[in-house]
Amino acid sequence: MARVLILVLLLASLANPSVAYLNVFISPTEVMKLLGIDAELFYVREGVVNTYALNFVVMVPPNMSDLQFSWQSLTKQPLPYVLSVKYNTEGALLPPQMNISSAGVIPTSVQTFRLRLLCTGLEATQTEVQLHLNVSTHNKLHNNTSVKIRRNKICQKGVKPPLETIRLDPNGISTSTNSLYIAAGCAVTMITLIVIIASAICIKTKKENTRESAYANATYDSNQHVFVRLGSTVGRTSSPGSGSYATIASLHKSPPSPSPYATSDNPRVSYYASSQVMLLSQMALQDPRYCDPTDRIRVLAATRPTVILEELSQEGTFGQIYRGRMRAHETVTVKTVTDAASKLQVSVFLAEGTIMFGMVHKNILPIIGVNTDNARRPLLIYPFSNRGNLKRFLIKCRQREEKPFRLSTRNFVDMAVQIVLGVMYLHSQCICYKDLATRNCVIDEKMRLKITDNSLARDLFPADYACLGDNENRPIKWMAIESLIHKHFTSASDVWSFGVVLWELTTLAHQPFEDIDPFEIASYLGSGYRLQQPVASPDELYAVMTCCWLSNPIERPNFAQLLSYLQEFHMALSKYI
Repeated sequence: MARVLILVLLLASLANPSVAYLNVFISPTEVMKLLGIDAELFYVREGVVNTYALNFVVMVPPNMSDLQFSWQSLTKQPLPYVLSVKYNTEGALLPPQMNISSAGVIPTSVQTFRLRLLCTGLEATQTEVQLHLNVSTHNKLHNNTSVKIRRNKICQKGVKPPLETIRLDPNGISTSTNSLYIAAGCAVTMITLIVIIASAICIKTKKENTRESAYANATYDSNQHVFVRLGSTVGRTSSPGSGSYATIASLHKSPPSPSPYATSDNPRVSYYASSQVMLLSQMALQDPRYCDPTDRIRVLAATRPTVILEELSQEGTFGQIYRGRMRAHETVTVKTVTDAASKLQVSVFLAEGTIMFGMVHKNILPIIGVNTDNARRPLLIYPFSNRGNLKRFLIKCRQREEKPFRLSTRNFVDMAVQIVLGVMYLHSQCICYKDLATRNCVIDEKMRLKITDNSLARDLFPADYACLGDNENRPIKWMAIESLIHKHFTSASDVWSFGVVLWELTTLAHQPFEDIDPFEIASYLGSGYRLQQPVASPDELYAVMTCCWLSNPIERPNFAQLLSYLQEFHMALSKYI
């Protein structure tokens, strides 16, 4: 099947050269900044509009203001264009600036223009920015092209960038009207100096980027529009129709073909289209559990008469979870502690239980209320998910206590996609989760999954945590090797934990490393041992797990790549249902 798909793609690229009249794309450098992968992302390739990429909204982190786009007319003559920018939150974002005019011509050589997005610092929000490009042509073989490229700019309150005018780019100016050529000539001397300095920086950056794993250049591509180009090297692009193409699945299942996960050649990935890849924030991640929860509790304050505890659903040594009602009609989940809880445990309970305060995402379970009338037994209130804790749900499915108890690979992949989306949102909010596991997720009757806070997890699932002589209960068997040894937590360590979550899903919540002593886990992992492939896990899914468990954090896929892989795999599985 993969070979047929590859052949169709190659024939399609050669069949109708008359459509090749325009390219609009972002360079590998820009894709690396936005998505963390070394690839070219085409919005229009040889006149063909990439609807997959256009349907996806790329997030722009707060520390990034300049966006670069590349284009080229493939005809003998420059192509007339009209360019406009629209945005929807004036209070958070200054008027976007471009270094080219709103109307001009697209050059016959590859050139770049820039869009600058500056926040006002007045509010923390996400602002959608739309770049509208209309290209006209007089050639009867070519249709006029209209594309809308979307970006979501993240702004932080109190963070104001320097208010400076955008620097004119000589490449962008050359695509504009003739009146701008004078300004370009005046700026030549200054730009020459800038180029010399930038070249030195780029050389250093290029050396650093070469350390990235080849997995960063690969996404699962059952989708016919996303494929891996083999035989081309970084910095040199093959001509259309040349080279060979393959999917990761076909490479993985056809030894001795080159492995897409570990290679010294670092093959270039050509993106003909992009599935719904999301941004993993490049900002430093923090643990909000160390923040004082007082302000959160004040905002979330709920009066005790409005909360009714109805049914005890789970209980530990000092923690309890109830199904209850709020304001007499809304079904909710309520967490609390028993009289056996110490003051320290109550403080930790409140800090961990309120970390999702202010979070708005379909795969995150927010906290909606806190009652502290009884300081020794505070109540934390959450939206209700009727199938409850994901780990307990999976165990019931394994024991055939839950209907329907037969879960398919497609169900597992769908759950995994929802978890990835939730974690990526947390990372975009600068939160390092540190305890990703099925026990910290809930699920409802429609198989909608949400990541929760991890308050009471140590008490309700004591077998999942261990203390290695440092007075700290930690999820040892879910932790990355660098977290175990150096207590180093990053987005990459969350990726490792996600690999264990995938293993949990496909084993219906069996205990990972069940026969390994927690004190031996670090040396066990350091020796190269990993969890075995579950019987219910296809090769494609286990390949994802093993990539998540690479020893070097830099070599692991990021969540953007995991999302693309899993979504495409889910689409492939859906075709057979």
